[in-house]
Amino acid sequence: MDILTTVGTTITIAKRLREISKNIEDAEFKNLLADLSSELADIKLEAAALKERLATLQEENLLLKATAQPADESPIGRKDGCYQFTGDDGLYCPGCWDSKRKKSSTTKAIRGFRLCSVCQAPIGAG
Repeated sequence: MDILTTVGTTITIAKRLREISKNIEDAEFKNLLADLSSELADIKLEAAALKERLATLQEENLLLKATAQPADESPIGRKDGCYQFTGDDGLYCPGCWDSKRKKSSTTKAIRGFRLCSVCQAPIGAG
């Protein structure tokens, strides 16, 4: 049973208690029951928001795991000032890799320089 079902059941019980309380003349009991109902409704709203947030974070976590670089990956050499990696023909920005361990692709620029697609750094010997 999930939390929303539990809270929903609890709200139903509180409503039933409210109906029963109509036969009771104790104002304090009725006030406490009204407060309980209000608090439970707030909890149900918060639980729904938390459930939605959890789903969003789980999706984000899956995406991060799918796009994360292997922990043991490292450059095997340089070409035109850019890093190269095993099994990959791309040329990557050494600044992005060294600072964030992100493989940021580069594109040809002018006169032997390449340009990082993320940090926009010019790379090369010219």
